[in-house]
Amino acid sequence: MNFIAATFELRSSERTPVTAYGLDYISADAVVPGSSGASEVRVRLLCYNREGAKLENFNNWKTGTRALITGNIVFGDDTAKPLDILVTTIECNIPLDMYCNQVVLGNAFFSTADIKERKNDTVATKIGTTLDNSETTTWLYLETHASRKEKLSARIRKGRPCCVQGYLREYRKDDADSPYRAIVAQDFTVRKDREQRSSRSPSSGSAAGYGVEPDPTPDY
Repeated sequence: MNFIAATFELRSSERTPVTAYGLDYISADAVVPGSSGASEVRVRLLCYNREGAKLENFNNWKTGTRALITGNIVFGDDTAKPLDILVTTIECNIPLDMYCNQVVLGNAFFSTADIKERKNDTVATKIGTTLDNSETTTWLYLETHASRKEKLSARIRKGRPCCVQGYLREYRKDDADSPYRAIVAQDFTVRKDREQRSSRSPSSGSAAGYGVEPDPTPDY
C-alpha cells in the first residue's frame, strides 16, 4: 500500500462518475502545486461514490483552492497518465498557501544496484512499485541526499523490497505528457537479509555401526 497526505489544488470544476478498480467513484483533476506548471504533480482524485460528508466536501470543493487530502496512490503502467489517488479523507477548510506533500511507499523494491550521482548533493537509483496482488509495475526514481549514499550502498540489492518515506516530484520537459517521476526520500528501510543456509543435510558420522541393522538384544 502506498500512502499520501498532501495539499491538492483543484484544476477543474468538472466531476465525472467513473468505474475503476471494481468500484464507482467521482473523479476530479488536481495537482500538488510546484514552482511552475512543469514541476507540479498531476493526479486524478477518486472519491468513492457514496452519499456522506466526504463526497459532499469533495463535490463542493472550489476550483483553484486547496484541500488537504489523505489517500492511497495507485500507480498505473502508463506513465503518461496522471497518478490515481483514492481519497480517504478530505479537509477543504485550510489556508490558501498551505503546502504538504508526504508519501510512504510500502511496496517498493530496488530495480537495480546502480546509484547515480546528481547535482545539488543528490544521489538516485531506480525503483519499482506494484499494485496489490498484481503484476502491474510502475518505475520511478528514488532520490535522496548524498549524506545517505553510504546507507543506500549498503542496503541496495536488485529486487530487494524497501519502504520509502518522502515526497513526490515530477518534471515535464517542454510540457511532455510523460514526466520524470521520483520520490525524494527523507529515509527508507529494508528487511534484514537472512543468512544463507546450506540446503545439504548434515552427513552421518563416519564411525562403523551407524545406520545399519542393530545387534541382537543381549539377555542379561
